[in-house]
Amino acid sequence: MTAAITANLPVFIIIAPLFVAFVLPTLAQRMRLVENLVISVEALMLFGACYLASIVLFQKGIPIIYQMGGWSAPWGIELKVGSLGAFFLLVIAIVSLPIALFARGNLTFEVGGKERRARFYVLYLLLVGALAGMALTNDLFNVYVLVEVATLSCCGLVSARNHPRAAKATFTYLILATLGSCLVMGGIGFIYIVTGHLNMGFASQELGRIWQNNPRVVWMAFSFMLVGFGVKSALFPLHVWLPDAHSVAPSPASAILSGLAVKGYLICLLKVLYNVFGHTLMQTYSVHKVLVLVGMVAIIAGSISALTQDDLKRRLAFSTVAQVGYIFLGFGLLNTKGLAGTLFYLASHAVIKSTLFLSAGAMLAVTGKKNIKDLSGIGRKMPVTTAAFTVSSLGLIGIPLFSGFVGKWHLLLGSFESDNILSVAVIIAGSVLCAAYLFPIIRIAYFESAPEKDWKDPNVPQKLALILLSIVIVVLGVVPGSLLELAGRAAAELLVLQ
Repeated sequence: MTAAITANLPVFIIIAPLFVAFVLPTLAQRMRLVENLVISVEALMLFGACYLASIVLFQKGIPIIYQMGGWSAPWGIELKVGSLGAFFLLVIAIVSLPIALFARGNLTFEVGGKERRARFYVLYLLLVGALAGMALTNDLFNVYVLVEVATLSCCGLVSARNHPRAAKATFTYLILATLGSCLVMGGIGFIYIVTGHLNMGFASQELGRIWQNNPRVVWMAFSFMLVGFGVKSALFPLHVWLPDAHSVAPSPASAILSGLAVKGYLICLLKVLYNVFGHTLMQTYSVHKVLVLVGMVAIIAGSISALTQDDLKRRLAFSTVAQVGYIFLGFGLLNTKGLAGTLFYLASHAVIKSTLFLSAGAMLAVTGKKNIKDLSGIGRKMPVTTAAFTVSSLGLIGIPLFSGFVGKWHLLLGSFESDNILSVAVIIAGSVLCAAYLFPIIRIAYFESAPEKDWKDPNVPQKLALILLSIVIVVLGVVPGSLLELAGRAAAELLVLQ
């Protein structure tokens, strides 16, 4: 029985949220049941992700291969639970459960009645299922399909906000995301033209053997993939859709969009770069230098843009642009420390940015204020919410004992190993700029006089979600342990693939 569960668990983790999403519209009038179903499937995903991660760690990185329909690769669709897949699956489960818990008491205010809330949960589970598929798929065409499911779900989540600006932000997002999808599909097409395969393993083997026969086609594939996923993940200057989309969306949607959706596209790019092209071809075409350069530019430009924002959620949205730069920079370091630090920072940022958006959403829901200067004294009125915001801010800056420090420290080690002193300087400068746009919020919240208004922390599920995420930030900063080990193994596996 245990063997059967283990054998089918990879596909079950992907299908379960998709199946529940299909059922939810019929239960729209029973909102308590809808919310309990969403939280239950998220909890099952967390248990399943922990179980698969433990197996991968115990087997010292030997992947679990699941062949859909019993058809073996390259003819069939293959799911691969290796160190990278187990790592990202664990991140998805850890972050999405508290967000679903937070949404229980938040959606009525931001989304509306029962039917609109039920539709929100449908889109939420579709996105979670697509992200789980991105983590495990080993097939290029399925990468495209899952990216499209995630993109359409994200557009729906942005438009779920009961606000006129939501329609404009959604339309902008949809147009640019469609452009990104076309480029990703074009890149997959170029790979298929050259190799005749869509399975990542077989495509990589064939590409390593015959790429010199079609060097320009391979360069076009690289270019299309980088720009396509750059648009999807809001890499500067391809980020123009993100500030409006993330700031207008309902708070749980902002949290999962910035915390997980962007990371899903980055994981897909990482798998294509290392599992299909390989680091040898990346060096041949100097792709690693391009990644480091655009990453450094994004860190500085995103941070400076965040400094100029008075709207709290827009400041956090531009911060995401800067943090995406750290991940692109790490992708180009081509060493184990740098890649391990990048993956851990990706996980850390997922937790931190989800906490920031949820706590900011709670503040805005209670006060009705969106400008930072209008939140004076809120730390004394809403202690739990503001404490969660403070913990996540310290983590994002990279203060020791918080999860962001561990990721940035390994990124610095990877930069030193690559003899790239400029990237070291940019990582440190980015942290200083991050402090410059987050510390003023904390100062206003705690050290300025509070108005005589009845501001209170949100209800119990929301407070519990904020506390759980804050605990994860601290635990990963103090004892990164198994998650860092899993990230290190994933980095080592990516670098040995050719």
